[in-house]
Amino acid sequence: MSISRVFLYLFLTLPLALLGQTPTLNSAVATAAADEKKDAPKLEHFDPTLIDKALNPCDDFYKYACNKWLAANPIPPDQVYWSTGSGLELWNDTALRETLEANSKDDPKRTPVQQKIGDYWAACMDESGIEAAGLKPLQPELGRIAALKSKTEITLEIAHLHHMFHGAWEQSDNQTNSPFFGFTGQQDYDDASKVVAQIDQGGLSLPNRDYYINTDEKSVETLKKFRTHLQKMFVLVGETEAQASADAGTVIELETAMAKAQMDNVKRRDPKNVNNKMSLAQIRELTPSIEWDVYLKAVNAPASDHYIVTAPDFFRAEDKLLAEHPLEHWKTYMRWEVIGHAAPYLTKAMVDENFDFFAHTLAGQEQNLPRWRRCTNAADRDLGEALGQAYVDRAFPPESRARTIEMVHAIERAMHDDIESATWMTPATKEQAIVKLKGIEDKIGYPSHWRDYSSVKITRESYLINEEHASSFEFERWVAKIGKPVDRGEWTMTPPTINAYYDPQLNTINFPAGILQPPFFEKTMDDSVNYGAIGMVIGHELTHGFDDQGRQVRRSTATCATGGPRKMASSTTNAANVSPTNTRRRFPMPVPESSKTAC
Repeated sequence: MSISRVFLYLFLTLPLALLGQTPTLNSAVATAAADEKKDAPKLEHFDPTLIDKALNPCDDFYKYACNKWLAANPIPPDQVYWSTGSGLELWNDTALRETLEANSKDDPKRTPVQQKIGDYWAACMDESGIEAAGLKPLQPELGRIAALKSKTEITLEIAHLHHMFHGAWEQSDNQTNSPFFGFTGQQDYDDASKVVAQIDQGGLSLPNRDYYINTDEKSVETLKKFRTHLQKMFVLVGETEAQASADAGTVIELETAMAKAQMDNVKRRDPKNVNNKMSLAQIRELTPSIEWDVYLKAVNAPASDHYIVTAPDFFRAEDKLLAEHPLEHWKTYMRWEVIGHAAPYLTKAMVDENFDFFAHTLAGQEQNLPRWRRCTNAADRDLGEALGQAYVDRAFPPESRARTIEMVHAIERAMHDDIESATWMTPATKEQAIVKLKGIEDKIGYPSHWRDYSSVKITRESYLINEEHASSFEFERWVAKIGKPVDRGEWTMTPPTINAYYDPQLNTINFPAGILQPPFFEKTMDDSVNYGAIGMVIGHELTHGFDDQGRQVRRSTATCATGGPRKMASSTTNAANVSPTNTRRRFPMPVPESSKTAC
């Protein structure tokens, strides 16, 4: 995997207090929300009257600041957490919905971008059409797998699956969430100015290896429920109960074996453990069961100076599994991968069963999001920079960007002063830390150039097929980076995203327009309010350049060969390291019990 881009999960880390609610969207948005029998979206704003004066702030300042807000904001049944930023999520979704709906009419005067986002929305919202189609959109893919005659054909099917569904190019803390393994173009660890091919461990349906190998009562019960879910899904696509039970057992057996072979997420945090350079000849020798020449041709991969294989032991074990298990077992596993990935885009029965396990059982979500929110989220993921342009025009004026940049520069100056005044660092270490700090590039709001989606075919006919086309485009876009110079202007979050991240290899901090809204930032508010909210986020992201991962990367050029100077400046905070784009296709990220409601 790449050195993790360090993201901020705001509901875990932002204890904003003194916030009140006021409606802020126009009447069209209010109407859209009313269609779902919801109140109009509300944004949180700074409100000092929300403190609980009945409490002593010296006894428990959190309760003093947050009690009133917590009492007024129980977690909604379609959420796994609720925080002062959750109203902004609904506000952003509603703003995106307006744009999507406005472009969904089949009008020949629409621009190509308007056609794509509008037809994507129309296909996603067409519940009656999806129900009428049933499993027909899935049958060609299941037929491909059924037609496989030998193990030598598995490689080509892997390449096809990597095109079809979201994920093969995205490494998470645990694995790449795609069948068998992940493949992408990735900055080289020793020369971050160029892109090389990277092959990562993958293959699991559950969030990480622990779900398969831990023996505590809860883990055993969860794995048992997963097997029941597998059986139900196989039945939904036409298998008998007996066959579905057998197939569920096969999937569990194969995924458990892959889980046992995976590198754990603690070891993966250290770039030295994943920076395993190999030639193509060495990769062929490592995994002779995978026909790499066939795979690379099928995914249109350019030649790479070398290949980074993040977990050689995993691939040795996977190759052994491919040799030992019969073709029918692998056909069962690939059928499940197709069914599981496709479930959110198919009939209500498939959607409901998928939700019941991955969202309800794993994450505790009581109800699914309304369809319109699921569709806006999917459109933001698949066509995010097309949709994001309209969001920026509406919600992020130039003056907001200018004021945010001023704040970032001020906080960077304060961090510079903190480093200079530190008594525990040597002068040489301070010098290195300041050089790195000065080299950080601040990326605010949106990318300097917008992504071109002209090659993505989007129609009103099939939600599933639209998702496949968008995924294929994104997969090939990442693979095409191999052998090219790094694009320093690229973002890995869309403009409406309510999050922020630090990229160690690029040495950039990135704040999408979506988070530069109330309650995190408000251009009409006093500096003290904005520094207490988005200022905390800015500081948080800056410190990642000096934490246990970021400290091992010199400015923006290479990973330190020895793991960095022994006295490198570092953050003592164990920051959240989760990407919102890394969540498995079927479920939201589980939230610690203590963080499910955050003021």
